[in-house]
Order: sequence, then C-alpha cells, then structure tokens
Amino acid sequence: MDFTEPSNWSQIRSAAGDFVERQVTRDMIEMERRTGDGVARELTRKLGERGWVAPTWPQAEGGAGLDLFEAGVLSDTLRRGGVPTTGHGTTMLPANAIRALGSAELKQRILPGVAAGEILICLGYTEPAGGSDVFACATRAVRDGDDWVVTGQKIFTTFAHVADYCFLLTRTQPGSVGTRGLTMLLVPLDSPGIEIRPVHTIGHERTNIVFYNEVRVPDANRVGEADQGFTVMRVALEAEQNVAPTSRTGQVAADALEFARTHQGPDGAELIAEPVVRERLARMAIEAEVADLLNLRVAFLDSEGDKPGPVAALWGPESYVRASAAALDIAGTVGMLDWTDPEAPIDGALAAHYRSAVATTIYGGSSEVLRSLIVEQRLGLPRSRPRR
Repeated sequence: MDFTEPSNWSQIRSAAGDFVERQVTRDMIEMERRTGDGVARELTRKLGERGWVAPTWPQAEGGAGLDLFEAGVLSDTLRRGGVPTTGHGTTMLPANAIRALGSAELKQRILPGVAAGEILICLGYTEPAGGSDVFACATRAVRDGDDWVVTGQKIFTTFAHVADYCFLLTRTQPGSVGTRGLTMLLVPLDSPGIEIRPVHTIGHERTNIVFYNEVRVPDANRVGEADQGFTVMRVALEAEQNVAPTSRTGQVAADALEFARTHQGPDGAELIAEPVVRERLARMAIEAEVADLLNLRVAFLDSEGDKPGPVAALWGPESYVRASAAALDIAGTVGMLDWTDPEAPIDGALAAHYRSAVATTIYGGSSEVLRSLIVEQRLGLPRSRPRR
C-alpha cells in the first residue's frame, strides 16, 4: 500500500499555507482566543474569494471544485495555521441540506452568499431539556398565513451572536413526538423576538442560549416539506457525522513532542530521553495516525458512494482527549499555563488542548450516541436507544 501523498495535495497545502502566512495575524489569533467566536468575518470572505468556504462545490457555484481528500488537506492546513473554522465549517452543514432539499428560490437567495463567505448559518437543534436527543424538540412553529410563528428556546447554538441565520428544528404538528411532525426553518437572527445570551465554556469557546418569542419566519425560508423535518435533519446530521473531520490529535502530539524536546525533567535530563515519556509520545503519534487514516477512509467511502458512518467522528475526539491528557502528564503543572502567561510553554497550547478536547466529544452527536450508531449500523446489533 502506497501512502505517498499525491502532488496536488502538497500544492493545496502550499497554497493554504501561503494564505495563512499573509492573512492570519497574531492579533487575529488572540482575538479568537479572547472571544471564542469561531468566526473572523473578513477572513471568511477572503476564503470565499478562493472558493474555500465551500471547497467541494463546483466553481460555477462558488466553490473550488476540490474532492474530499483535497478539501481535508485544505481544512487541516487552515486550522493548524490559526484560521477560525467553526463558522464557515458549521455553515456548510445546513447549506448542503438547502442545496439538496431547499426550494429553487431559497437556494438562489442563500447559497451564493454562503459560498462567498457573506452568509453564516448556525445550528438550532439542542434544547435544555433534550440533551443529546435533538428529536425531543419542543420549540413550536405555528403556521399563520405565509409565515410561521416560532416560540421556544435552543442551547449550544455556537456563534449565533455573529451568524446571519439559524437552521432551526421546530415542532409543527401538535401532539407529535420524536421524529414526527418536525419542520426545518431558516430563521434570520435579526428578527424581532429573538434574544441571544452567551454561554462561555471550559474550552474558551462561546456558545449561546437563543430564545424565540413569537418570531415570524416566512414560509419561503422553510427547508424541505412541512412536517418532514426529520428527512432534512437526517441529511444535515449524516453530513456532520460522516464528514472527513480534521482530527486535532496530531496537533497535540506535535506540541507534546516539541515540549519534550525543549524541556528537562526534575533530574535535569531532557524529557525526550525518558522511556515513559517516549512511550506516551509514541502512543499519541500512533493514535494520531489512526485518526488521519480514518479521515481518509471517510473521503474514500464517500467518493465510492458509500456512507462511511461515524467511526472517524468518534475516534478523532476520543483520541484527542487521551492525547491532551497525556500531554499534560508529560508537562506537569507548567502545562496548565495559558497563552496569557508569558511563561506558558508552546504559547499555552497544551492547556488549550486539554480544555477544548472534552467539548469535541459532543460535536455531531455525543460519543455515546456515535457508539450506538456504529454497533447498530455496522455490527447489526439491536437498537440500544428507544424509537420515537
């Protein structure tokens, strides 16, 4: 088996690296660390100019015409270079659902702006009482002429405070439960009746609680058929769970290796010479390689018309948690210093990894949900979750 990278991958990596060198400043990185927004609007527009917001879309639709392998290389290089990717990366999930199931008018009105980096869309799935069960939806939408009137609340709506729209899951059929009677609406976040409150997380990421108080949404902003929101949600959720994720395990492994090469242990010997440290570093490197190969597997299966399932989406965050904990074990207490402390090693990267790793285990569904999907879909075992 040949693991040599194709030449076009290195070309994309070089182009993305050049973009990072010219466009990503220290002030921009520190702004993201302070706010946790996950978005830099002007930078997103510059990505859109290159077709890099929707890299797999055809050039005629504002994309770059890349395949999934090339898009993965691009995303990895941009993220490693400090480009905030949460905003446009999340936007692409509902954008692809709109592209597949939206009306012709909605596609024409929304998708060009998405590709150009002008429109950002957050996700309105989770509710305080629902936990990881997004279909325990209680947010109501009642039809009133050409509008829907929405009342309810959502939580963990990351970057809602800087987004233009929310891809909102609502219950439109009275008395329905679970996956029945749902409708997806694209809600303008400057609409009267919307209140956005911040929730700051342990990983320095800002998310939000969003309240909808009789918010009027045009029916023209409905995605898919009324009361058939489960079909639309399934498209978006599969995109989130099956996407070739950019694993962060390799990043923390590289940072831990740099720390071990540049620091000494209590006995004055270089950490990299310690057998226990070397064993930990080797384990991290192995798991990072597995994560990267699983990501390639996602791209390969998708290119073959198969659904990869959430294996990579599970392994990436779980290995990231293990690696970040191991990195702090190697560094000791100095590893807990963040970027604001001039004495922080690796610019505070080890502390940042540790704080953010746990949160990644709920992206695209919690680890528990993803494990259930794997054993049901891939191993054929009985369903472990109640049907709704």
